[in-house]
Amino acid sequence: MDATTTNAVFAAAATSTTWLRTNLGTIAEVSVDGHTWTVLLPGMGTDEAGHKVPSKARITGRLGYGGTEFTDIEATWGQAIGIVDAAMSAIRI
Repeated sequence: MDATTTNAVFAAAATSTTWLRTNLGTIAEVSVDGHTWTVLLPGMGTDEAGHKVPSKARITGRLGYGGTEFTDIEATWGQAIGIVDAAMSAIRI
């Protein structure tokens, strides 16, 4: 996947108002270039010592004509912050 598409997917996730809670985490499905992309909201990870550390948002796949392609593309910290803000605004009660 090229950088332009990656940036467009993360930008679309940063403006998404629909987030779904699944058993794998909170996701947004955004449409870019005729495909539906799945972006996973970042959670807490752990380092080598077992301490909790923040992780970044990820593009986990795309659905298009012909099936699903699984990916694992990590956002930058700047992109992750926008995505977290969008998700928190959308799911806030």
